[in-house]
Amino acid sequence: MSDVFPPDDAFLSAPSEDRQVAQLRVPPHSIEAESSVLGGLLLDNSAWDRVGDLLQNSDYYRFEHQLVHGAIAKLINANKPADVITVFEQLESEGQADKIGGLGYLNQLAQYVPSAANIRRYAEIVRERSILRKLIKVSDDIATRAFNPKGSKVAEILDEAEQKVFNIGEEGTRMKQGFQSMDTLVVDLLDRVNEMADNPNDVTGVPTGFVDLDRMTSGLQAGDMVVLAARPSMGKAQPLDARVRTLTGWKTMGELEVGMALASVDGRPSIVTGIFPQGRKAVWRVTLSDGRSAECCDEHLWRVNCRHWEAPRVLATAEIRQLLTRQRYQDRLWIEPHDGQFGHQEALPVDPWVLGALLGDGNLTGTGTVRFATASTEILATLEARVGAGMEITHADRYDYRIVREDRGHPTGIKGSQPNPLRTALDSLRLSGLASDEKFIPRLYLEAGREARLDLLRGLLDTDGWVERWGSVRFSTASRQLAEDMAELVRSLGGWCSINEKQPHCRNLAGMRIAGLPAYVCNIAHPEPRSLFLLSDKLARLPEQRQRRKLLTVQSIMPSREADCQCISVSHPDRLYITDGDVVTHNTAFAVNIAEHVALNEGLPVAIFSMEMGAAQLAVRIVGSIGRINQGHLRTGKLTDDEWPRLTEAIERLRTVSLHIDETPGLKPSELRANARRLARQCGKLGLIVVDYLQLMSGSSSDNDNRATELGEISRGLKMLAKELQCPVIALSQLNRSVEQRADKRPMMSDLRESGAIEQDADIIMFIYRDEYYTKEACKEPGVAEIIIAKQRNGPTGTVKLAFMNMLTRFESLASYSDDF
Repeated sequence: MSDVFPPDDAFLSAPSEDRQVAQLRVPPHSIEAESSVLGGLLLDNSAWDRVGDLLQNSDYYRFEHQLVHGAIAKLINANKPADVITVFEQLESEGQADKIGGLGYLNQLAQYVPSAANIRRYAEIVRERSILRKLIKVSDDIATRAFNPKGSKVAEILDEAEQKVFNIGEEGTRMKQGFQSMDTLVVDLLDRVNEMADNPNDVTGVPTGFVDLDRMTSGLQAGDMVVLAARPSMGKAQPLDARVRTLTGWKTMGELEVGMALASVDGRPSIVTGIFPQGRKAVWRVTLSDGRSAECCDEHLWRVNCRHWEAPRVLATAEIRQLLTRQRYQDRLWIEPHDGQFGHQEALPVDPWVLGALLGDGNLTGTGTVRFATASTEILATLEARVGAGMEITHADRYDYRIVREDRGHPTGIKGSQPNPLRTALDSLRLSGLASDEKFIPRLYLEAGREARLDLLRGLLDTDGWVERWGSVRFSTASRQLAEDMAELVRSLGGWCSINEKQPHCRNLAGMRIAGLPAYVCNIAHPEPRSLFLLSDKLARLPEQRQRRKLLTVQSIMPSREADCQCISVSHPDRLYITDGDVVTHNTAFAVNIAEHVALNEGLPVAIFSMEMGAAQLAVRIVGSIGRINQGHLRTGKLTDDEWPRLTEAIERLRTVSLHIDETPGLKPSELRANARRLARQCGKLGLIVVDYLQLMSGSSSDNDNRATELGEISRGLKMLAKELQCPVIALSQLNRSVEQRADKRPMMSDLRESGAIEQDADIIMFIYRDEYYTKEACKEPGVAEIIIAKQRNGPTGTVKLAFMNMLTRFESLASYSDDF
């Protein structure tokens, strides 16, 4: 044995050159543990049962040990004895006997341990050293990749690194890499068939909880990608002529297109991700405390605040209307404004502050010279600084001034008189020649970027606005249009603005008291009032911050009309967009029911990636579904006496389940895979992954021109994730609008948005269809939903009917449906 394993003191007596070699970094290994495992197997073949699932040939450090382990494995798996002689014969037949040192080395291994009693622990040591060596190799690969990215994105390099490390941990359970031989596969198949034959149930995968669906699919199989498609957001609609603020201006609901960039409520990017016509519906008008209003249907959602609530709630219009009937909520429900971070960045013909000052105190009538009246030297200085190069302010009479060219229209070298550029710009804006009661703010300025709009407002308030002694801001004009534009301007900056009409009187030359032009007074409130002025004397009258915030409370919800409506889905993380009057408004159940069953009844970990609905909202839906509690009651807290115990029971059940929700918006496939891998490492093998929904995911490429290609990458990524983690993945998907144009509204695979890649990658494609949604009272099967299995790679297609309980947002097998709920 001393020839095979030199004693430790040999190192101490070695020459200095040998010590330097010995001190080199040698990969982690244990020759003793490897020899003990092989020696134990040669002594006792039954010990294979204790190490066969743990070790592979590649786990051994020494090459000769890899060859010996491979020969032992072949003999034992063939039900042949594996001792020193038979193993030597096996190696000799393969031409490998000389590479291990011959029969003598096998004899030394067999004599190295007295018994195989502790062979499992020896094997664990070998496996641990093997993992450490693989970690070293992977770490070296990761470092090399980081030093030489070769144009790859950091996110891609990070994902590759994480996957390599993850694979090392997973090898111990999977134990198979690369190609697999047919002799191994058929043995596994035989074992699987025997297992299924002994199983009294037809379900071989993860049960969904729906008997008829499980009978057709045999459950959700490990590694399968299941696509579930339906028409989302049914009912949450606005009229086609309702306006929605886009990134560069207003569009009507009917003009919106998928992919169009919307104005964000808080600066975070937002686009239209789906458009869903809803047909003709009853429309309600929601009026807020400063007079602005918006139209929507009864099911439309709003994010509403109340001082009695700890956090905002997402409520339907009907629910808000019901709350307003109670005195407790009157004038106490409010909607938060947006921050105004939107607008185009086009060049403007007149400086915004100058235009505001001219609309406030300028005389726009006449031609040529532009006239202006003020008693403030500060305004004159600001005007002169911002009016533009080649222009100057000249005094006309008392408080009257003119804005003229420095060369008086006769530049050197040019024949004839040249026009006043400021007058030309006013002409292009259609403001020239207007009387005081005809003034307005051009649309180009109302839809400009936030800084330009704020400058415009400052110009108006510096000239024609004033500050009350208690700090309130007012603006008065004889033009109704200018007052309405002023209100839109303030609201677009996140402010509050109401309009009061007053009738002033004056005396004529004859001394008679007569009515003058109506005056429209704008009452303005803003979270940062000092940002609204540049003029120092007006700034001095303002507090640093408004002492009491002016809330945008809901005043009334009244019937308006019937109109064609549609709803949209948006990519904003909070599902918010801006509609008429700069009102901020808001924009999934079968898959969630399956997830509930897998987590609760099967006891398996479930991951839900909810990019459409927030985690808190999804939790409300899950609790309501499990506890059979009316969703409306749960959102408002108005539970019936029999619902309270069910709520307590549902919460107690959910406390012990392994159901995890990730609400990160716009996940990329690599990010989703990384999050799923981490959860799998924490919780063990996942039972189910739900992605809500495909079209809200982002591709890894920055080129968004070809959304179909991007969605193909997402679809393939989810299929790879299902195979990697060996668990089913349910991916929710949208349907395109073609389903609305057919007499038979039942979806088909061609109705999937960007369907090519989804059809190819999916193992199962299912659609949800509710005839009651389309036919209303004429429906022959109210409360019934059809689950249409349009594709099943390893099974039949067809239709399964389930009961749908709308108030509970819950599906159930028809056989177990009860009218008690």
